[in-house]
Amino acid sequence: MRKYLLVISLFVLTFSLACSSDNSGEIIDQEQDLDDNSTTNSLATNGCQNVVIVGDFAYAACGDGIEVVSLETLERDFLDFSADDITADPGLGLLFTQSGDILRMLDVNNPMAPIEIERITTNFGIFSGIAAANGILVVSAGTGGSNTQVYTYTASSLTLRNNGIPLVDGVTGNPDVHVAANTRGATAFYSQDLGAVANWGIQIVTFDENASVTSTPPVVVLTPRRFTGSFGVPFGPANFPVESEFLNGMLYVAHFASLGIQTIDLENNNALGLIPLGYEPTNIATDGTLLFVVGVSERTIDIIDPQNNALAGQIVTSLEQPVAVAVSETHIAVADRSLGLQIITR
Repeated sequence: MRKYLLVISLFVLTFSLACSSDNSGEIIDQEQDLDDNSTTNSLATNGCQNVVIVGDFAYAACGDGIEVVSLETLERDFLDFSADDITADPGLGLLFTQSGDILRMLDVNNPMAPIEIERITTNFGIFSGIAAANGILVVSAGTGGSNTQVYTYTASSLTLRNNGIPLVDGVTGNPDVHVAANTRGATAFYSQDLGAVANWGIQIVTFDENASVTSTPPVVVLTPRRFTGSFGVPFGPANFPVESEFLNGMLYVAHFASLGIQTIDLENNNALGLIPLGYEPTNIATDGTLLFVVGVSERTIDIIDPQNNALAGQIVTSLEQPVAVAVSETHIAVADRSLGLQIITR
């Protein structure tokens, strides 16, 4: 492990908080630049792929390890747990990571020194992803030759309940999944390659508290558009650019091929319009009120107001290849494939 105490913050605020509002209700833009010493701040030598926030700590999956940052002190450490993807259950103080065919569950009640509780060998395929909520951990199938898996967990154990769901697995691929708690268990939103990387959809599956499938409404077909970029760097395993976020009964999909955010009305199970961004968004997160979007080719963090599903503000940064974002009331954490884990104070 390597520990450092940051003396200066990672970003310099030049304007007021992006989420403050003027009298018209519009979110005020903000600009933040990496300071001159920022290249030494992240401890990840090969960049990071995904990030979560648990309490006052941010954790990023950085391939050969996990980078953790205290949001209060900006103290950093690099943990010797390989991780291509990462998800969390903040209520139980748990982290879950995926690396190759290894799934780990970590206790982070001692935030800077997590303890490994479970390690399971799975049949992950490239571009697979993980997500957890309400005692249910879901693994997307990735490419062909692997299958989706569903686990239940407690604070001390992880149990496989479903090893393959034919409806989900019977497509070209399932590059990622988002999970939200429901009253009985959890709902999984699988991003799906419906064929030749040209047609995309979201397959919704609801689970009860035992991870048994309770409903599988028809797949929601997104606006057809072919992705023409590379499937390797900068996307790589686990953070394939079809990410989604659940807020106020709506699903917001970072539909990279369509250069915008696709909204899905879950009550009627149909895709609505696009929120145009003009670039390929790779990840989206929420603070419970607003949505925050990053794209690997952009140096901005775009802010979307779900009240009108429109771009409401923008944070201009010196990020290089931002691929994932997580948000708390006080900070924005960004996983950058070049710069590692970056922290913005809101």
